[in-house]
Amino acid sequence: MDRDVKARIKLAKAKRKGQQKLFTKRLDVLFRTEYRYSLRFEEAHVFDDGKAYINVDLTKIDSPFSVYSYDNRFNEEIFDYINQETEFLPNDIPVVVNFDDDGKYTEEMKTKIKKAVIRHYSLEYEDERYALHKSRRFGFFCMLTGFMFMMLYIGLSLLLNNENYSDFRFVTEVINIFSWVFIWESVDRFVLSGLEQTESVFNAGQLALMEIQFGKPMVKNK
Repeated sequence: MDRDVKARIKLAKAKRKGQQKLFTKRLDVLFRTEYRYSLRFEEAHVFDDGKAYINVDLTKIDSPFSVYSYDNRFNEEIFDYINQETEFLPNDIPVVVNFDDDGKYTEEMKTKIKKAVIRHYSLEYEDERYALHKSRRFGFFCMLTGFMFMMLYIGLSLLLNNENYSDFRFVTEVINIFSWVFIWESVDRFVLSGLEQTESVFNAGQLALMEIQFGKPMVKNK
């Protein structure tokens, strides 16, 4: 009986191991150049002029503005759609948003739409850039504070390197911990989360610099 149980366990482990290898192999295939969807996504959106065109259908709605805003604030769902369509585009590719209004909007309304969209993404860019600047300033402060605690730790360690002061050595260890906490926070601000924030700034800048046009959907020739 024990042999049968062990055999079943061994067979189950071998089967699971085979499944894991197959799963890893299939994942590797997904990342090959010819199968990477991010490349196909870019190819589908970027035209011969090097610009990515995002078509927005406004023909099914009476107004693209929020009903509470007196034609001042754009519908958030449209922004969500634009964000989704540009999420996987490299941030150095110029973006052109093409609003298909089927010719029903006046030039005055088109001007309002352009101003509302540019204002929204310009404010987002400013907000992201300010957040990055604030984070870097705090990281610089943490770096200086961490080095100050480190110098204090080294100085106290030399000063208290005596049996008469052995009871106070825990103070130096606490200071040492503080120094590394601040230093690690500065590393995170400049390197780890800092890289993500920088990417967010570039993404926001890409949309703040977008071109806006009105017309029929831009269809890429295949």
